[in-house]
Amino acid sequence: MLRPLPLDADHAVHIARRTSISRAIDSVHAQCSLPTPMMVKIVTRVLARVMQKPIQHGWYVFTSRDTQWDVILALLSGRRRPAIKVTIPEGLTYREIASILSRKAEIDSAGFIMWCESDSVIRTHTLDAPSMEGYLMPDTYEIFLRDEPSAVGERLCEESRRRWNSLSTLRPRREVLTLASIVQAEAAAVKEMPRIAGVYVNRLRKNMRLEADPTVQYGLGMKRRVLYRDLDNANDYNTYTHVGLPPGPICNPGLDAIRAALFPEEHIYLFFVARGDSSGLHRFAQNGSEHVENVRRYRKARR
Repeated sequence: MLRPLPLDADHAVHIARRTSISRAIDSVHAQCSLPTPMMVKIVTRVLARVMQKPIQHGWYVFTSRDTQWDVILALLSGRRRPAIKVTIPEGLTYREIASILSRKAEIDSAGFIMWCESDSVIRTHTLDAPSMEGYLMPDTYEIFLRDEPSAVGERLCEESRRRWNSLSTLRPRREVLTLASIVQAEAAAVKEMPRIAGVYVNRLRKNMRLEADPTVQYGLGMKRRVLYRDLDNANDYNTYTHVGLPPGPICNPGLDAIRAALFPEEHIYLFFVARGDSSGLHRFAQNGSEHVENVRRYRKARR
């Protein structure tokens, strides 16, 4: 069992989820030419029963320095799987996350999108959300190279639920995440998030349309400057034509935006517009005339 593998270069082996011990060893043998594959199967079965651990799925890399014993321990522990640090920034959609995962860790982007849109997945992790949008927690993760999309999705989803549970709130999760996603899309500075959340809460209380450009962009399926003709688009996410929150989150908000949605600043503002400078901050107004003046100042600053 301690004989080195007869390799002249590193070899990658993929073990799919729920692969049996026999099939896993056959896959390694096909790539690495195990000296005694039958003995490896027997020892692996015994050790798996003792450790009460199944074969760990994923991509493995074996070298000429490895022995058959190293192979057994790797398959039962998950070691030797190349892991890459991948940062998921706040405010991305699940499609944008899929692109990052594909680029950084060679995760199947189409498979990840399918997982996010799967009815069974949505039923498992949400009550009635349109997709997994908003339920994937932005953070830096160690992702196994070429891991299965569902495994990555479950991990991001579980981290989101863990953070949500830490907030100890009885507020409806979908409602909070939807508001948080709009705040995330609108705010460039964390310190402004509670104030922006307060604007939207005030408008909701007055039964005013939210008139949030990011929701229009999401409904159109593209991030570009919103044009006047876009404001009349009849999609369900257009908060210029529909009163109340959209059907679900428009991106995946971070914890700061979620906290802002849970604990919005109490004030009398109903409008806000960017200052138009490099600060990323906004000017807030309590009525239409003040807002018109702030818009004028924004346009002047942008000239």
